[in-house]
Amino acid sequence: MITIILTITTLSITIYYAKNYIRYGSVKNQLYPPFAPQRIPLFGHTLHFIKPISVQEVFRLWSLQVGSVFTVQLGSKYWVVLNSVQAVKDLIVERSTIYSSRDLPSTLVDDIMAGVNKGGAFAFYPYGPEWRHLRRIAHGGLVKRKINDYQSIFNERRTALLSNIWRNSQQNNCIFLTNFIEHYTMTSILTIAFGNICNFEAGDTRLHEAFALTERAAASFGTREQLTEFFPILKYVLPSRKSEYKDVRKKMNGFYGGLLDEFKAKWENDQHATEECFIKDILSGGELTDLQMMNFITVFVGAGSETTASTLEWMIALLGNDPDIQDKVYKEIEENVGLDRLPEANDERYLPYLQCVIHETLRFRSPAPMAVPHATSENDIYKNWLIPANTTIIINLHAIHKDPIRYPKPDLFYPDRHMDYVQRQLHQQTQRFSQTIEDRPHLAFSTGRRVCVGIHLAERSIFMAASALLACFRFERESMDLIDIDTPKDIRSPTLSPSPYKIKVIPRHDHVDSFLTV
Repeated sequence: MITIILTITTLSITIYYAKNYIRYGSVKNQLYPPFAPQRIPLFGHTLHFIKPISVQEVFRLWSLQVGSVFTVQLGSKYWVVLNSVQAVKDLIVERSTIYSSRDLPSTLVDDIMAGVNKGGAFAFYPYGPEWRHLRRIAHGGLVKRKINDYQSIFNERRTALLSNIWRNSQQNNCIFLTNFIEHYTMTSILTIAFGNICNFEAGDTRLHEAFALTERAAASFGTREQLTEFFPILKYVLPSRKSEYKDVRKKMNGFYGGLLDEFKAKWENDQHATEECFIKDILSGGELTDLQMMNFITVFVGAGSETTASTLEWMIALLGNDPDIQDKVYKEIEENVGLDRLPEANDERYLPYLQCVIHETLRFRSPAPMAVPHATSENDIYKNWLIPANTTIIINLHAIHKDPIRYPKPDLFYPDRHMDYVQRQLHQQTQRFSQTIEDRPHLAFSTGRRVCVGIHLAERSIFMAASALLACFRFERESMDLIDIDTPKDIRSPTLSPSPYKIKVIPRHDHVDSFLTV
């Protein structure tokens, strides 16, 4: 059997090489940027994916050897990896019409998200008119003005977060924060999406099952699924997981479709009495099918809740290891906001150091260290290299955020490095949403035409939770040992979350409980 697989694989790759030679053999430019080192025949660099080191770190180390732009061969597929902010600016931003398509595993696009032709989520659409149309709809509901309209939801949800943490810390010396933070991020986005039909209590199993569905969907980026993309013959050899992924889709349809049905029934009964929310705006526009709306919210909630939750978890772990930084944030809140109320959204400009802590967390532990893969929609020439159409383009945020020129001592968690940026923003009075690389001191939300459409929502959600948590509590390590910030929960996951850790929660002052009424 192994011999047969190797023979067929060899034949497949040989045919692929032959097609490339026929198609590009007469081109004078070098086909693809330089290859990463340690490439072996047929398999290319695939075996490096099983090493006990993250792929993004492998790519960063290779960039130090062969340059910031290089090619990785993975069986019959080729990835061009961008490891510098200049390369991202040159291609993802300045040539965005070419570098804004998608090339994602079919298990994700077809089996989980129902496929583009059936109304699958717009985040997975190739670049083109249909994607631009759906993107415009999404952007209309997530501009900063709309986020301001949802401020009461953030206020209520963070009060619930504080109350849940407070009650559990009274019962236990050390607690895990994961479920409480997941509850905050998911209920915030669900309520913005569907209104007050999403008042899930803390510990509601349906909520955490929905969060787990997001993780199961993300697994379609995993090693096994990628291998079948690199070596298509394996799709006919390895046991099929279609039934598993269809189960994920079925359960997503049950959860999000059920909420959509409930909201539509309420809306049709009395449109004027229905509270303002994202789905109400979409229904009023009448531009999307039920399947498109459901997939809209699936990605909206899944991507937004998991990445925001992991950012907050990383931040608390980092501050637990560095009480001086934590105390500096508390002092800033005490002096500029006071302790008789919680910080509000309008107080963000008075808390520049907290902003620096959030920016540094997103740089230091970006929730998606290699972003979502882009793809070329046509051939392109860059630095005398030919990058063919349908080439996967990887933005290695991990390497960019560890650039010692851009971020001196990049392995040090040092929020002050962003203070100049924050002070400049204070004079501008607003934070823009654009496709440049200069808007923020990190690229955690990606950039270019595929920049995260929910960027303002994520930033508001993180700020509201972080400011309240640090105004009310001191977070202390369970023991003298530092919290492990070097070992992620899953080294192979496309999203980066910390390994589970316990933390002591100590009230900062005597009237914390006055903020805990939901």
